[in-house]
Amino acid sequence: MAAGDLAYGTRTALANVARLHADASGVATAFGEIDNTGEKAIDWLIRLCVPISSSATAGTYDLYMVESQDGAEWTDNIDPATDADYADFVKDAVFIRALPTIYDNSPAGARTEAEFHFRLGDYVSFPAPYVGFVLVNRSGQAIPASGADGDSMSLRIAAG
Repeated sequence: MAAGDLAYGTRTALANVARLHADASGVATAFGEIDNTGEKAIDWLIRLCVPISSSATAGTYDLYMVESQDGAEWTDNIDPATDADYADFVKDAVFIRALPTIYDNSPAGARTEAEFHFRLGDYVSFPAPYVGFVLVNRSGQAIPASGADGDSMSLRIAAG
């Protein structure tokens, strides 16, 4: 690989995604801490898949990003490594996207999960040394007890 080429990192599972399982409606759960201090990536590709309750007829899953310069002090004091309900804390976190949670298992319009695919660079110029995520369940139903999955992949410029 030549200097200046775009280099893709290894796809890595987002930490603590299983915390989303069985979250009640209204709960905000932090997960997915990415430590960029070693990689020093210029961007990250993120994928998150969250199953939708078969009884969901309305609502959304709202995804936010939190950042830290030192891995200790986070946006809105939301630490992705700590398992807690952060519903009352989400104020200054970067809003990523809201996806509908209307369950449909018909062959023509199947929607049994919400899938987030994005680049961090679409929301911030350059990623902070530490990045994490918060999912707010506004579906009116609990998230199913299994099936949540997510990963990240770094993008950097090769040194040569």
